[in-house]
Amino acid sequence: MTPPKRKIKKSVWLPAILLIYFLAMAIMFGPELIRAGEITRFAVISAIEIVVILLCHIFYKKRGQ
Repeated sequence: MTPPKRKIKKSVWLPAILLIYFLAMAIMFGPELIRAGEITRFAVISAIEIVVILLCHIFYKKRGQ
């Protein structure tokens, strides 16, 4: 007898995918921005993306999906 499959909630998988995307973009473009002297731009964009990911998690968690 196999155990029932658990559905992964949208409040978990969507922010996880967004976080993976953010990390990939930061690894690809971050060093170039830092070398160009745009550390503030990189930090602000990173902070905004983290806030958006957290808000996405909170929004979907409150919706219960």
